[in-house]
Amino acid sequence: MADNQRYQPENKINFLCRIVASYGYYNDVKWLFEGLGIMTKKALLITGQESETVSTLARNLIHVGGLSIFARQMKQMKAIGVDEMHVVTDWFTTDFEKEILNCTERPERIFIHTTKEAPLRLLEHNNEGNIWFLIEEAVVIDDRIIAQIAKHPSPSVISFIGHNEFLSSRTAGGMLLQLEDQDGYFGAIAKLSSGTLAANVRKLNTLEGLPGALKAISRASDCMIAKITHIPLYIPGHRRDVDLVWFPVIRREDGNRATDALLEFTEKETLDWPAKYIHRPIENLMVRYICKCPVVPYQITVVTGILGFYIMYLFSSGHMLPALFGAYIVGIMAGVGGKLACVSMQTPTIYKLEHLLDRLVEYGWYFAIAAFLSTPHGEAPYIMATALILFRLADEIQSNFFRRLTGFHIYDTAPFDRKLRLVGGGRNTQMWALLPFALYGQWYAGFGFICLYGIVTFFIHQLRLVYHLKNMVIANNEIFTENFKKNQKL
Repeated sequence: MADNQRYQPENKINFLCRIVASYGYYNDVKWLFEGLGIMTKKALLITGQESETVSTLARNLIHVGGLSIFARQMKQMKAIGVDEMHVVTDWFTTDFEKEILNCTERPERIFIHTTKEAPLRLLEHNNEGNIWFLIEEAVVIDDRIIAQIAKHPSPSVISFIGHNEFLSSRTAGGMLLQLEDQDGYFGAIAKLSSGTLAANVRKLNTLEGLPGALKAISRASDCMIAKITHIPLYIPGHRRDVDLVWFPVIRREDGNRATDALLEFTEKETLDWPAKYIHRPIENLMVRYICKCPVVPYQITVVTGILGFYIMYLFSSGHMLPALFGAYIVGIMAGVGGKLACVSMQTPTIYKLEHLLDRLVEYGWYFAIAAFLSTPHGEAPYIMATALILFRLADEIQSNFFRRLTGFHIYDTAPFDRKLRLVGGGRNTQMWALLPFALYGQWYAGFGFICLYGIVTFFIHQLRLVYHLKNMVIANNEIFTENFKKNQKL
C-alpha cells in the first residue's frame, strides 16, 4: 500500500475537497469544479461474462423491463452526469457496440477495451480530479443507491450490502465481499477518485479480480463504506416506503423476475379502489408483455388520449354505456403508459404532458355528459359540471400545496387519509360511481351524485389539511405555537 501511495499520491483536487468537506461545503465546491470541467465523471464497467445457461448471451445483455441491463446502466450513468464510459470485455464486443449505437441517452464517449489493454487505456484517460464510477455487471440497481454513492462527500466510496438485508433468492447471485471484517455483498456501484483508480488499475480488468480490487480499494485513505440500508425508503411520488431494487441477473429467466421487481417498485400505495383492486393486476400483466415489444410509452399515451377524446364524443352524442366502459379502459391504459415508462426508463417530453392530457380528457367528459343531459334538463348539468371541475382543481391545488410544504402527500399522512384516498372522489371512483345509475338509466341523478361526491371530498381534504398543518406547527415551531395559543379566535 505504501508503494501505491508513492506511485500515485492523492491529487490536489481531492485533497482540497476533503479539507472543504470537513467544513460542510464539499458539495458546493464539487459543483463549482464540475462546472469548470475540473472534476469529470467517468464510469468503468467490467463485463462480457456469459449467461450460465446460454453461452451465446452475455449476462449484461439480458433484457429487463424492455431494455438490456447494459442500456439501463448507460442511461443511469448519463443521468448522474457521466461524460465518459469504459467497458472492459473480451467477449460479445459486436453486441455491446450495437447496444451503444441503439441507446440515445448514454454518456457522450464510450470506449471498449480488452482485458489485456484495459489498465493502460484507463491510465491514459485518467486525469487529476476525475471521478470514476465502478459498476458491477448484470445487476439491476436502484437509482437511489447510485445517488447515495454519487453524492457521498468521500472521494472514494463502496456500496455494501449485509448478508440479511435482502432475500437470499436475490443475494444468491451477488458478488461476495468482505470489508472491514464485515461479510456481505457488493452493492453494485462504487465511486473512485483518480488516485485510487490509478493505484488499483491493474486489478480492475477482470471479473474474477474485482472482489480483491474492491477489498484493496476499501483500504485506501480516501475510501469509505456506504451501507445501502441507510437510504431513506419513502418516495413522495409513490406515497409509501419503497423497497430498494437490487437484482443480480444470472439467467435469461431472471430478467422476467427483475421486471417483476421493477413493476413492484412502480406501485403506489395510496390509490383509489378501482386503481388498486381492478387496474393494478391488469396493468402489470399488460406491461410484462408490452415491454418485450417495440412499443414506447408515448405511443400508449397518444393512443390513450385519442381514445379519451373519442369517449368524449360518445358521451356528448348519447352513447352513454359504451362511453362509460371506454372510460374504464382509459383508466387502465393510463396506468400502463406510466408503468412502462418507469420500467423501461423512457420519459419523453410528451409523457411529461400526460398529466395535463388526463385533466383535459377528464374535464371534457364531464362537460360532454352535461351536453347530453342539457337537452331534457336545461342549464343545470352545465352548472354541475363546472362546479365539479372547479372543486377538483381546488382539491388538487391544496393537495399540491401540502405536498410542497411537507414533502408528503396528504393522502399518505395518516390512516384516515389513506382510507379516504381509497374511496374519495376522483376520476376513477366517480366514473365507477356512475355505473349503478347508468344500469337503470338514471344519468341525471348519477351526474348530480358524482358532483356532490367531488365537493364533499374537497371539504374533507381541506379540514384534514388544516388539522395536519396545525399539528405540525405545534410540534415543530415554538413561535407558531405561542401565536396559535394567543390567537385562538379566527
